[in-house]
Amino acid sequence: MVFYIPDNASTFAENLCAMATFGNIFPIGRKCLFFFLALTITLSAVSQTVPEEKSEGDTLTVPLQELQGVDVVGHRKGVQFSGLNTLKTETTTQTGLVKMACCNLSESFENSASVSVGYTDAVSGAKQIQLLGLSGIYSQMLAENVPALRGLAATYGLNYTPASWLESIQLSKGAASVVNGYESITGQMNLEFKKPNFTTPLFVNLYTDEKQHCEANITSAVQVSKNLWTGLLLSGTLSTKAHDHNDDTFLDMPNIKYINAYNRWFYLNAEKGIQSRTGIKFLYEERVAGQDTVIHKGHNLIPPGNRLFQTFINNKNFTAYNKTGIATGDKEGQSIGIINSFTAHEQGSEFGDKRFGGRQLSYYANLLFTSYIHNTNHSYTAGASFAYDNYETNYIDAPINRTEAVPGIFGEYTYSSMEGLTLTAGLRTDHNSRFGWLVTPRAATKYDINSHITLRASIGRGFRSPNVLAENIGLMASSRRFDVETINDLDMEKAWNYGGSVAFSIPVWNEERVALSLDYFRTEFQNQAVADYERNRQDVYFYNLNGVSYANAWQSDLSFTPFRGFDVFAAFRYNNNKITYSDDGGNQYSMEKPLVSNYRGLVNLSYATALHRWVFDVTAQFNGRTRLPGLNGYQSEKRYSPAFPIYFAQITKNSKRFDIYLGVENLLNYKQKDPIDGWRTPFSQDFDASRIWGPVDGRRIYGGIRLRIGELI
Repeated sequence: MVFYIPDNASTFAENLCAMATFGNIFPIGRKCLFFFLALTITLSAVSQTVPEEKSEGDTLTVPLQELQGVDVVGHRKGVQFSGLNTLKTETTTQTGLVKMACCNLSESFENSASVSVGYTDAVSGAKQIQLLGLSGIYSQMLAENVPALRGLAATYGLNYTPASWLESIQLSKGAASVVNGYESITGQMNLEFKKPNFTTPLFVNLYTDEKQHCEANITSAVQVSKNLWTGLLLSGTLSTKAHDHNDDTFLDMPNIKYINAYNRWFYLNAEKGIQSRTGIKFLYEERVAGQDTVIHKGHNLIPPGNRLFQTFINNKNFTAYNKTGIATGDKEGQSIGIINSFTAHEQGSEFGDKRFGGRQLSYYANLLFTSYIHNTNHSYTAGASFAYDNYETNYIDAPINRTEAVPGIFGEYTYSSMEGLTLTAGLRTDHNSRFGWLVTPRAATKYDINSHITLRASIGRGFRSPNVLAENIGLMASSRRFDVETINDLDMEKAWNYGGSVAFSIPVWNEERVALSLDYFRTEFQNQAVADYERNRQDVYFYNLNGVSYANAWQSDLSFTPFRGFDVFAAFRYNNNKITYSDDGGNQYSMEKPLVSNYRGLVNLSYATALHRWVFDVTAQFNGRTRLPGLNGYQSEKRYSPAFPIYFAQITKNSKRFDIYLGVENLLNYKQKDPIDGWRTPFSQDFDASRIWGPVDGRRIYGGIRLRIGELI
């Protein structure tokens, strides 16, 4: 048995030297770097084996000359817009996922104008997204079309999906298909993971930065038998260096210890028309944040004897699922699909004197039948689903429990004509054990006027059960008291979403085309679980909407390739949102939703040399002002954050087996000034770390390596 390093050994050695230089530039990450390199070389040796040559008897064995393979390199844009889907759908490809460090899902949307990502508070490090001017809780998250990151798991869930595990991210705007349930209101985000039957046998991505934040992400795959493949995905994070660059005694970012393991199995029997996917995932995370005495020892920033405001967060998650598709009958494309998914999530958290935690048990099942009528122009999907959620949570000493069982049936019809018209109409009916019958109609259409112009329109209704404590976790990093007595009185959230888009494909020069799209979507709530922290600065009130609440979102996107290898993507979004608050006397106050940027512009420039040996990426974001929550009641003078830019840059050196990347986030080191109100007295009524509208941790210089071993399965 002979072990060997990848065939382009000279490039491999050059890259190792470059990484050693990187370790000297940033000595604080050297331990992480050397550990990762040792791990990489070991995995490389173990995974690549070749048999020794041998002869038998008098027979002379003459090895044939092996011809060198031919690399076919295609140019794929980082963000692509679907020309087939009835909904406006943008796909972030693997090219887009490596434009930045993209260590996890929350960092994968920095090149998207549709999605905004920000921190919930200046303490916990939890991130939240916004789509169509509304919180990400109103967009449904799917993992290969299975509902994921729901309930307690959604609080820190954006950090739990490494981008290195992903094949692509599909983002659909508007009311989505009824097949996946009724929870989608503003859109869907579907995560496609690398498939064990079509991937590199071993892929390693190692990352470190100047703040000693270290991450390792590994994907591996092997063919077990003719029809069976398996893959193991691993992710780990270690960030234990305390940082407080603004000297407010609070750590800029939490210290994190995190491990995530995901085992996937893929079965394919084309002769029998059976395909099955099974996955088991386990996650464990610890976060420690808040005030720190070690880095301020001798500075007298924390008066002797004062209590420290400290945060401890622990998350555990176990998920298991199976998806099986079986071809039935004589019709091509006719099949039965069976989905089963189980999730158990435990969370414990302390924010100073506040404690919140609990357990979530969820089960989801879906049975689908897909076929067509007469011909493939008329297709349909029908089926039944069942969802079960059990929450046992506690806020300080108050138990907050609930159980929901939701059986449902659905049907969806699609008409596709040769003249460029596609129409999808769906209806589902569910019975929620707490809220009764729910009827969800949805429809979408696409019409290709010609090869240059495409029109889309959609309308639909959506529902969701509020988890107001987990969804407003950032407010716990304040002195506010939570009015939990009203939580059990909250009704189901209900909203209509409608809108449309027009897309142009404009011929220019050398067969190139400029892609331009314009879209508008409006979300109107019939009921919403209002989290009111504007009535006064001491409390948070939860109640059902009594008045209007809506969100309007306009967006334009432009992309083109002026010359080979150089991509330009530019976008601009404008939001107009309103929500109604109610006081104890029944008076209503309609105002802009707080902490929602009223516009966002984005420009991404990407250049790749021949064969993508070198790739250069620059991204500029321009974030508009946001209304800050009032501190002295609804009649408080309106205050707004300033508009601000953020810049990103990355250089990548690619080879067949080994890549090196070096980049910077927040190039100009823009930070929100004094993100924590009342930090000197964190247990007084003036303390508030939740009014976050911009970056809190400043510039971040990072680097890493990507290693691919073995040929594509």
